[in-house]
Amino acid sequence: MFGIDVSQFQGDIDWALVRPRIDFAILRLGWTGRPGNHTLDTKFERNYHECQRLGIPTGVYVYGYGSSESEARSGADWALDRLWGKRLQLPVYLDMEDESLIGLGRDRLTEICVAFNTRIEEGGFWAGVYANRYWYDELLRKAELRRRYTTWIADYSLGTDKYKGEYDMWQNSAAGQIDGIRGQVDTDLLYRDLICEIRKAPRFYTVRPGDSLWTIAQRFGANWQELARKNGLRDPDRLQPGQVLRI
Repeated sequence: MFGIDVSQFQGDIDWALVRPRIDFAILRLGWTGRPGNHTLDTKFERNYHECQRLGIPTGVYVYGYGSSESEARSGADWALDRLWGKRLQLPVYLDMEDESLIGLGRDRLTEICVAFNTRIEEGGFWAGVYANRYWYDELLRKAELRRRYTTWIADYSLGTDKYKGEYDMWQNSAAGQIDGIRGQVDTDLLYRDLICEIRKAPRFYTVRPGDSLWTIAQRFGANWQELARKNGLRDPDRLQPGQVLRI
């Protein structure tokens, strides 16, 4: 499947023109670092609503420059708050490429990925990691990440199946030309039918402090009485942090 990933740098996209030319879109949600420095991409809301209106399968990525597991979890919590009530057909990816993190070493960088993605999965979304070839080969424990999450590699070169069987998605160019987008855009090849897998997979949510069954139902566009029935909750007002609910 052929798709694109976009951010505010593409400006106001004419998604109606783009729609016939792509199978999916990955949108930048924003970037996260130290608590209080998380920032929403200025075009995310517009891009998300246009993609959903036109039936374009959508995922998101978050550019992360947090240097610890706690900062990664803070960034993931911020991302989940921005995704409140939204439906994604593709994963939430952590974008690992910030030069300020290179000196942390393979183990710590991998732990940052795991901390961020664990929180994203607890929030009911599929999680993934985006990185370029150097990061995967030299800075991350890529075998562990590929085992635990969906993976997306950036490597600008020719071909269509260069990473088939090795990574789930390949960002093969930063110089794509698509009607409806002024200037250049990143293009991607998706080898794994994640859209179908996510649609068919059961969805789970890990209760956080302050949650109620009503707010959880609101987050996922569900009915709280149905959630209570599905999870065998005799008293829906007594949820415990860490409790896992089927959505």
